[in-house]
This record gives sequence, structure tokens and C-alpha cells, in this order.
Amino acid sequence: MFQKARRAQAQSVRKRLVAHISAGGTTDLASSVMRLPAHCYTDPARWAAERQTLFDGVPLIACLAQDIPHPGDRIVFEVADHAVLVLRDEKGQVRAFRNRCAHRAARLVGSGGDPDLRRGQRIVCPFHGWSYDLSGRLVNIPGRAGFDPETLENCRLLPVVAAEQDGVVFVRMRGNEPLDLPMHLGSFAPVLATLELTAMVPVQASRLDARTNWKIAIDTYAESYHFGVLHARSIGNAYISNVAAFDDHGAHWVLTFAERALADLVGTSEQEWPEARHVGTYFIFPNTVLVAGDIGPSERFVRMFRIFPGDTPGEMVCLFSVYISGLSVENYKAKFGTIDDSKSDVTLEDYEVAEGIWSNLATKDEGPDLIVGRNEPAVQAFHRAVMDVVGLPI
Repeated sequence: MFQKARRAQAQSVRKRLVAHISAGGTTDLASSVMRLPAHCYTDPARWAAERQTLFDGVPLIACLAQDIPHPGDRIVFEVADHAVLVLRDEKGQVRAFRNRCAHRAARLVGSGGDPDLRRGQRIVCPFHGWSYDLSGRLVNIPGRAGFDPETLENCRLLPVVAAEQDGVVFVRMRGNEPLDLPMHLGSFAPVLATLELTAMVPVQASRLDARTNWKIAIDTYAESYHFGVLHARSIGNAYISNVAAFDDHGAHWVLTFAERALADLVGTSEQEWPEARHVGTYFIFPNTVLVAGDIGPSERFVRMFRIFPGDTPGEMVCLFSVYISGLSVENYKAKFGTIDDSKSDVTLEDYEVAEGIWSNLATKDEGPDLIVGRNEPAVQAFHRAVMDVVGLPI
């Protein structure tokens, strides 16, 4: 449905990138240089405000639609001091609840284990067998005579606000008001729709814990300036360092890096160019990076990176997921193998540097400000959005 829109977008961005290459390696620029004091990453009060404001009060991506495709399917979304059970009810609607039994607060579903516990019409507590339907209503209590009716009448799962849009399931940890996803996404909403994430089937998931600040980790996804040095032996072979197209959508953005093959188009007529291949890096505020692109004429992939603060300002967690559409999981694995982004060369290179940055910033000496160049507009946009929403300027 959106194939033409993706192709048009790819053609437009490719034209911009070829122009940058033709000009000697220019790139999209911010209006000025940004300076970030070390305390923007290290201050415990700022970090606590970010956790409360962004990770409690802003919609977060819990999963994609095909992670819970059928009624009764469920996943556990467990990060940043929250454990949420996300499921699809009998009518196919997304619901979310605290992963906590109303009896003695046991976890209803673990983060791993038996896949049979992740489907079915009942949610059964593994402690005493209390069970709930897909609306969170208590429906069975072993030893019911031990409890008075007034107590049981008020026992149900605690709801968490959830909503689904264009194949993405969002939750918000605090508040009972319905999610206003059009307002949250703004001008990014039609861009998200073009990715057709509703059709994306999960292939692989993994997790990485690192000793760095969550914002330092996101910074590494938001520019190609480091490709030629840090990633010289990995993706630096495929992309031109410091050449990128940046499209701003407020707190969200799209970043497209220049593949080296584009250099072959410099000086040729656009009419002679081959059909553009869609690929891009999409950031959904506050913490999700989607790397999306074409595998073949009707085959697509999405690699999702969700970065969360850990238990201290110097700890973070990244949840990695790979999704595909247009081909089977078996054919994908036969063709590409199992891609575990938590162990890829690029990830290991990025996070080694990110941990080193944190080690330097965490010293008692404040040191000079970090410099974010005009050639790093997505990094600037991310920090500006965080400061605007949290209400803490530099």
C-alpha cells in the first residue's frame, strides 16, 4: 500500500545525498554548534527527572503488532522499574496490565520460560493459581472459601494505558488518560505509516546491558560522523562517513546515511539511475531507533533498538529486535543467518566507546563541555527534545 510512498521518499533522499557527495562530501547541518556540559549526562537529579518524565509519562514502544498477533497472545515489557503484561484480548484489542497478581503480588508471566504461558484465554498466577481473563477480571480462585466476597469483588489486574497505531503498540506507565498518539507523533505519524509495520514478523530478540548513560547510547545511533574511524572495518566499508540527510519531525526524526555506491551516480543523469532502495534510520521519541529498509522487491526488514536508563545514571539497557515481511522466518535465516545486534561488530564498537565516554564524564572534574557539531543535527534534536519535555535546560 505504501510502497510507492517509500520509493518516492527514497528517490528524494537519494538525490539529496548524491548532491552532498558531488559537493565534495557535505551533509545536512544544524543552525549552530551545541555545547553540552557533562552534568547533562551525569547529574543524578536530572537522570531521575528524565526517568520520571520520559519513561513514566511519555508513550513508549512495548512491541510491534505481530509480537502479539492473536487473541490471548502476550508479552512482558520489563524495563526501567516497570513490569507490564501486554496482550491482545478476545476482540483483538491491545490491553496492558501490571505484571502482578492481585493476591500476593507474584509475577504472572516471567520474562522467559515456557512459550505456552504467553498465549491462551486465561492468565494464571504461578503462585496460588488465581486466574484472570483477557480483560483483567478475576475469574477463578482456588480455595475461594478463604476470602470474603467484598475483598474478591475489587480484585483485578491493574491496567496500564495502551494503544496501537500502524503496527506499533505503545504503553504509558503513569496516568489513566487515553493515549493521544496523533499528538505524540505529530508530523511523524504519516512517516510511520509508510513503514507498514503491521506486517512485520519477529525473527530475533536480545538484550545488552552497558555501563553508560542512556543518552550517550542514543547519541551513537544519531550520526554517521564516526563511521570512517570507529567503524572503519565494519559499516565504514559500506557508508560514506559524515554524509547524511536529516528530516526533522519535532521530537522524532529520520536520518539517512550515504551508501558508498551512491558515488557512482555523481555526474550521471537522474533518468539513468536505478530504482532507489528504501533504507533509513527512524527515531521515535524518547528512546526507540528503527533501522528499516528493503531486502528485495517485496521483502523488507526492521531492526528495532529501544534504549532505557538503568538503575543509576551510568547504566542502561538496550532491547534489540529484528522483524521481516515478505518472506518466511525460515527463508530469512537461511539467507542471512540469525542476526543478533547485541553481538554485532558495530554494536560492540559503539558501546565500547559509549562506556569510555561515561567513564570520562563520571570523574569528579566537570571538564570542558561536550561539543555537538552542526554536522550532527539528529544528536542536537534529541537532546533539545529531552530538555524541552523534561523542563531542564542546559
